[in-house]
Amino acid sequence: MNKGLNEKDQFVRISSMLDASVMKITIFATVIIVFSMLLVGAIAYTITEKEIVNKLKTKDLVNIAEAISAKIDGRIERAKETSILLAKDPEIINWVSSAEKNKVAEQNSLLRIAKLAREHDYSNSFIVSNVTKHYWDENCQIIDTMLENDPDDSWFFDVTKSNKPVSLVIDYNNERKDTFVFVNALMGDVKKPLAVVGVGLSLGELSKDFQSFKYGEKSDLWLVDNKGNIYLSDNINHNGKNISKILPMKIASTLLRNIDSSHKVSSTLEYQDSKGALVDIISYPIKSSDWKLLVQIPRSESVSLLNTIKFNTLSATGITLIAITIFFFLISRYLANPYKRTLQLNQELEAKITERTKELFEKNSKLMDSIDYAKRIQESTLPSPGKLTDLFKDHFLLWRPKDLVGGDFYWTKKFNKDYLVAVGDCTGHGVPGAFMTMLTVSILNQIADLNTKGDPALLLKKLNVLIKQTLNQETEDALTDDGLDIGLCYFDGSNHLIFAGAKMSLFIRNSKGIEIIQGNKKSIGYIRTAPDYPYTNSKIDIESGDLFYLTTDGYLDQNGGLKDYSFGKNRFLNMIEHCNNRDLSKQGKVFLNELLNYMGEKPQRDDITVIGFRIS
Repeated sequence: MNKGLNEKDQFVRISSMLDASVMKITIFATVIIVFSMLLVGAIAYTITEKEIVNKLKTKDLVNIAEAISAKIDGRIERAKETSILLAKDPEIINWVSSAEKNKVAEQNSLLRIAKLAREHDYSNSFIVSNVTKHYWDENCQIIDTMLENDPDDSWFFDVTKSNKPVSLVIDYNNERKDTFVFVNALMGDVKKPLAVVGVGLSLGELSKDFQSFKYGEKSDLWLVDNKGNIYLSDNINHNGKNISKILPMKIASTLLRNIDSSHKVSSTLEYQDSKGALVDIISYPIKSSDWKLLVQIPRSESVSLLNTIKFNTLSATGITLIAITIFFFLISRYLANPYKRTLQLNQELEAKITERTKELFEKNSKLMDSIDYAKRIQESTLPSPGKLTDLFKDHFLLWRPKDLVGGDFYWTKKFNKDYLVAVGDCTGHGVPGAFMTMLTVSILNQIADLNTKGDPALLLKKLNVLIKQTLNQETEDALTDDGLDIGLCYFDGSNHLIFAGAKMSLFIRNSKGIEIIQGNKKSIGYIRTAPDYPYTNSKIDIESGDLFYLTTDGYLDQNGGLKDYSFGKNRFLNMIEHCNNRDLSKQGKVFLNELLNYMGEKPQRDDITVIGFRIS
């Protein structure tokens, strides 16, 4: 009896000790976990904040300013192109030259500028004759006659004496009772212009457009010169002021120094406003003028993501802490042998990981087998090295898909002594790009025959139609919009070569130097390319020793170097010049080594194909 009671007391005592120990362990572990998670969360948040702010200054602000600058440049460039077209219009030139006596030409010319203003979103358009000094506006009216002693007319005489084909002037026009950005183009000889023609953009309307470019609700946009004068702002009340009247004097002075010294380079500053809030401001060059774009964004708006991260981190930490505490307590409290259970759980987890790894390996193997098979199929559609050697006296080929398969291809077809050779760049890379190459090669093999071989432009036109038909891209609501760029050469077997290209050029190194034969500006097969688009041929007389090169844009666009810029056409041309006296087989190694050295550790951006060949 007493023994039974003693055993029971001992069990209760041991159970109480175990419960107390479990509780102490649970509390201790919970404290450690809480401290660790708070420490990790604080460190992670600090690092994230630092990286986000750094990314904001080095990339995001530049990207925002670049996007806005591109919109402004686009508007100004379009106005410049319009003004130049007016200045080169033969009927307007004839009318102005006749001292406005040709009434038919007058009617057509005035209708032309009226239509420009009405249909192309310009505030006004004008022709100011240097013969009669008449100022004609978009309403087909003479609103002024230029006089040298009239201060309001001084802009006209300044422009005619500037010798600049195109110039931008921001000016208040007394006759129009508004301030405009005028794009002036000189007609005829810039030293003795017949007239000043162009278009005008209302500063008030541009300010309204400027508001749509804003990033965030409290950001500010200003278009300034190197003295800080604001020509355009999203806030129309800022137009005409100096930036020093809006920003703190110290920041304005620093900003003006940067603007004056950096010229075509962006720069970023930060400062605290009167409320102590951080504000970032970037200056970015406008390519089409000497102006600078200033973008000011409160830090609270540009990195508002941090507040979300902070809230989510705290919420996740709290929920995780509660879950871990409850889970740890249950495990410690109710498992008789935690170590054994841990080993069991570990074995179960390892078994699941092994099973999952096996499944992933099998799926990956099947996928790689499929891609490898696709690679063999694609390579079988391309000319073999032996075929290229039979065609050319000397050549090299650089074909480097970004993945195992790619969207670049090269193609040849021999007839008698004459043959066709092409290099193409299809939409995308990887498996989708490979599908496009095989489709294109198949169509080329069908349409290239004795009747069409000598007309590469006709072959491109047929290829354009068949790609559109095959992919059902004949209407704007098509499900896909795929196509290709291509350069196609026909050698007639004697001493002539005919070239046609779709957004691809032919580079020739001959006794005169390097010659570039430009292709047409429309790609093949895309929805935006009309079915009847007229591709054109270029006929080249071949001399002994002439070298020919075709390349896709993957080579030219590959980034690298110290500044991570694209390889570019100029480096490509310099390389052709440098390799002039080498055999093409050796040039191929130079082209590859130059590319690899320039890339460094950077990944390959796109599929790359370059072919160089000598015919005779």
